[in-house]
Amino acid sequence: MNGQNLVEQNRNLNHQEYEAKKVVLESYPTSIFVQIDAPCNQDCLFCSRPESYPYFNLDDFKAKYEEKLLPVLNRVERINITGSGELLSLPEAKRNLDYFNQFIYAEKMFATNGSTLTPKMADHIIESNNRYLIHISMHGCDPITHKIMTKSKTYGPVMQNVDYIMKAKKQTDKLRVNFIFVATTENIDKLPEYVEFASQKGADNVVVYYNFVYRFDQKYLSTYFAKEKTNEMIDKARELGRKLNINVQLPQKYNQKEYPCESMCREAWTQLMINPSGDIITCDAAGDKRETILDKKTFMDVWNGKYFVEIRTKLLNGNSACSNFCIRANQSSLNSFTSHFITRGKSKEEIDKFMENT
Repeated sequence: MNGQNLVEQNRNLNHQEYEAKKVVLESYPTSIFVQIDAPCNQDCLFCSRPESYPYFNLDDFKAKYEEKLLPVLNRVERINITGSGELLSLPEAKRNLDYFNQFIYAEKMFATNGSTLTPKMADHIIESNNRYLIHISMHGCDPITHKIMTKSKTYGPVMQNVDYIMKAKKQTDKLRVNFIFVATTENIDKLPEYVEFASQKGADNVVVYYNFVYRFDQKYLSTYFAKEKTNEMIDKARELGRKLNINVQLPQKYNQKEYPCESMCREAWTQLMINPSGDIITCDAAGDKRETILDKKTFMDVWNGKYFVEIRTKLLNGNSACSNFCIRANQSSLNSFTSHFITRGKSKEEIDKFMENT
């Protein structure tokens, strides 16, 4: 069976098993998130990056995980290679990309602040003839807002790089570029301008997220504390997107009378995230529980292990934390501050502190 058929067969089986509400799966995930940590030249207000952390090393990854992950990498539709920092700033950035490019039937996705997406790097990506989805995270299109959000002076290089890749993008059908806007109290009033900017540059989509709060000093950056202004800007951005004919992916507004019907989150069936230590979780909003691939014989021992089976079972029964406190799994939960900060690694006392005055 060729690679394309493997991907299609796995996607179809995965969909069937999700619809059948199975908790033990024969299918593999359809997406894998490989955490590639690297240095960073920005210090974004909402960043989750710790003070120090090891950088991604391809040889270590291959030695520890390649054998177990090959069945996954050969079947997924998407390989997300994003982590803390700028993966394109690593000395072996091109070698890292080339490694994942060998899995030619999967779309490669990564996020960048744009400063390291140089013309040479853009050319390397395009010349690979792989499908890529690049998320350029700028959060503001004017130099003042950009500097406030990123605490850096990289606006000039970012804009030069954006201009280059958006021009190069017109020459290929294998590259998509989304402009990312993480909405906070510091930049939410600039969202309509950002939509217009993205339209002018030729972005495929504008993708807007509410920021997650990781540290207490980030608490009041949350748009949870600016609900009316946020709702107003979302309405303006949506209308501007229609007028300019650009797709704007917006979160739900606060305090709506009705929200879309809840649907069982697919991520425990379709996705896994692995970090350099071999820890595996199902999504970025997961709690403290996790799995590890290091002490398992095969990938399926992880995929159908206690961690994933328990999450799937709780989702089916409607008693998972995801159902109550994850904006993706339950969009009405955005009206609770619990849905806006990451509880992973925090004690009950810390969580209680975060919840004060909310």
